[in-house]
This record gives sequence, structure tokens and C-alpha cells, in this order.
Amino acid sequence: MNLANAPMPASTPLRHILLLLCCICLLSVCAGCAASSATVIEEEVVTNPKPMFNYTALVIRDLDLKREMYTDSPEAGMSQRERRYSKLPGELSDHIERYVKSHRTYKTISRDGAADASTLVLTGRFIRLGRFKISVIVSLRDGASGQEVAYFRQTLWDVLDTTDTVSQLGREVADFIDRIQYK
Repeated sequence: MNLANAPMPASTPLRHILLLLCCICLLSVCAGCAASSATVIEEEVVTNPKPMFNYTALVIRDLDLKREMYTDSPEAGMSQRERRYSKLPGELSDHIERYVKSHRTYKTISRDGAADASTLVLTGRFIRLGRFKISVIVSLRDGASGQEVAYFRQTLWDVLDTTDTVSQLGREVADFIDRIQYK
């Protein structure tokens, strides 16, 4: 019997339509998952009139983190999770320091050094800190004048645990510092 000339049952076109509809639904669900992965939104501004490579030292200060962003309880009543959040500024500074050192951009990198005309001072603050989103503003300031010479804003989305994301955030800040060297 020749199968090519055999009559098709009436349900076959309906099966094809249902199969196509299922594939479209599956693709739309997958596309929605891909769009919600850890997305990085950033803003970079360099306002320094002299080239950034003139700075030979970097002083990293801990970013400001307001206690209200991660707890409502007094110091004594903080949970283990809240105590981890309170340590985030120091951990972020450690990661930034480690990644900037790996780039070998500056002769000296410290957390508490003195600032002069050849020093950049990294300061900043956490804007948002939560389970699904972490945002920071990082500012690089001239060591002599204290004037802002560069600005960086970073938002990481779909953060399941903020303490695990600190390393990635430190890498992003270090990459920003490296990118602006010849601006």
C-alpha cells in the first residue's frame, strides 16, 4: 500500500495545530525565563578633565549601607541573615580590592591609605538591597580636591541571595575602574 496516497484522518490537521500551539507556548515560557535572569543595568560617567591613567593609587572606602535597608530590629535582635547583610560593605570592598589588584592598574591599592593628587578615592552607597535586587552607586574622587571624577551605577536583578552576589558586584566595579583608564 502506498502511504503517500493514503487518506489522512480528520484529526491530523488538528494535531498539527495543537502541536504548533504547544511549541509556541513552550517558547514563550522559555523566553520569559531568559529575560528574568541576572540582568545588569549600568550607568558610567567620567567627568575628570585630566586622563584617568595619571592616578597611580587607589583608596577603597566601604560603601555606605543604611541599617534600615536590611532590618527593622535592634542590634541585639538581628538574625544571622541580617548580620550577613551588615557585613556586605566590607566584603564588597574586599572583592573590589582583589579584582582591581588583579588588573594591575595602580601601583598602590589600600583600604585606609592617605589621599594625594595622584590618588583616586572610591566611595559610594547602597541604594537598594533586597532578595531580588541590589543597587549601588560608586563614585571615584580626586584625592587632593575631593571632586568627583567618575560615577558608576549598577543594578543586579533576580538576586536570590545578596551575599552571594557581592563577588559579582565587586568584579563589575573593578571592570568599570579598568575601562575608564584611558578616558
